[in-house]
Amino acid sequence: MTIWWLALILAAIGSSGIAFIWLAVHLGRSGGGRGKPLTDSLEDAAKHFEKIIGENAMFLQQDLRLTTSQLNEYMKTEITRKLKEEFDKYEQSIMDAKQLAIESIQKTNAAIDEQRQVMGAQVQQEIAAEKKQIMERFERNMADIVNHYVLAAIGNQIDLNDQLEYILADLEANRAAILEDIQSGA
Repeated sequence: MTIWWLALILAAIGSSGIAFIWLAVHLGRSGGGRGKPLTDSLEDAAKHFEKIIGENAMFLQQDLRLTTSQLNEYMKTEITRKLKEEFDKYEQSIMDAKQLAIESIQKTNAAIDEQRQVMGAQVQQEIAAEKKQIMERFERNMADIVNHYVLAAIGNQIDLNDQLEYILADLEANRAAILEDIQSGA
């Protein structure tokens, strides 16, 4: 809209210039007209032209001020809008990065928990295997172990050779109960 005003003002200035030239040429042919000398008519035309130029300059100056004000407002609005868009993009980038970090941490925690469970299961298997080996060794050598402790307890006072078969048979009969007591820690 401002460009149209500027074009209108320039057209008015141009037409005023053309009118001044036409008037000067016309007055020059007629000898000044209305009984005035040519120089007076030219001075009147020049004053009239200056008046028109002055009015048009005043309108042009007002229009320029208005255009400048509108341009300033437009620039403020556009800069504000562009900054808001950029800040929104920046904020979205931060939110996306935060979400990626959270997802990465969650995946890492899940992997750590899974690894912990696997390692826990492996440790339990190793403990069970070690316990089984100890129990198997104990079972294989139970008679010798018991014999050793019984002999240590009663020493040479009693001859166990006669009773050894009976003791071993009793131990063998109670083997399951003895093993269960040993496993349960009783």
